[in-house]
Amino acid sequence: MWVGTRRQFHGLIIGGIVMMITKNFSVNEMKCHCGCGEDSMDMDFMDILQGIREDMNRPLKISSAVRCANHNSKVSSTGKNGPHVPRTEGTKAADIIIAGADALRLIDTARKHGISGVGISQRGSHAKRFVHIDTLSADDGHPRPTVWTY
Repeated sequence: MWVGTRRQFHGLIIGGIVMMITKNFSVNEMKCHCGCGEDSMDMDFMDILQGIREDMNRPLKISSAVRCANHNSKVSSTGKNGPHVPRTEGTKAADIIIAGADALRLIDTARKHGISGVGISQRGSHAKRFVHIDTLSADDGHPRPTVWTY
């Protein structure tokens, strides 16, 4: 029997089995890319992300979700308090590789699920185009609702 928090459970890999946060999103794809091991995602955000994925009826490729404060300060102008940095309940943001009409459909679907922040990057090669979504609020230090471009 497991004795620990849900967050600790989601971080386990048992016998080579990948641990899933939701039906379609794994701990591994959401964790910080710097190698620090930070993987704390807000479960309410993850439930929303799963709902978006189901409504879109297609896989959503995550390019970035959790970023530790140090990594975020290296890769983003938002510094150590950016949208990808975990809050008390975890990270409430993800960047999704998506382009064109699918990106527009993602934005429409995300707004219907209560997403409050949308960042759009649709320039350059299709493999690098993405949409940022988050559920941050003014209480998190970021004015919401809002939309921006990169």
